[in-house]
Amino acid sequence: MGIPPDGENQGKSKPLGTEVDENKKTVLIYSPDLNFCFSLSILFQDRYNVVTTTNLGMLERFVGSYSADLLIIDAGPSEKLIEHLKNLRGSNNQLPIIMLYVYNSKDAKLDRVIRERVDSVFYKPFEIGSVSQRVSELLTD
Repeated sequence: MGIPPDGENQGKSKPLGTEVDENKKTVLIYSPDLNFCFSLSILFQDRYNVVTTTNLGMLERFVGSYSADLLIIDAGPSEKLIEHLKNLRGSNNQLPIIMLYVYNSKDAKLDRVIRERVDSVFYKPFEIGSVSQRVSELLTD
């Protein structure tokens, strides 16, 4: 089986998640947990174009490539994460960023620095409706 010539696929559906709706905003989601990426993409795919990655190092490239309108990062506080946030803000200072992670009092200093660099932080376990509402707020401003 090869790729059909142009026109042969007219009227046939495309695989789920492969269409880009130019009228929708784009949400970029990072999590090292593929299942978590998938769950969030299912939550948002009806309202937004959704791009997911499990590779933290690819965020900067993806932000530019996909013209992301909002970024959701599922990662614990670390110096490496703060450096990534600094770089992301450097390339797009207006990009809204939501962080999701488990709060640990040992990371209080990192938590403060992260809060200065992002628009919202939700500690796990979080209410998914609250995250969804915040995404809507940030994308309608």
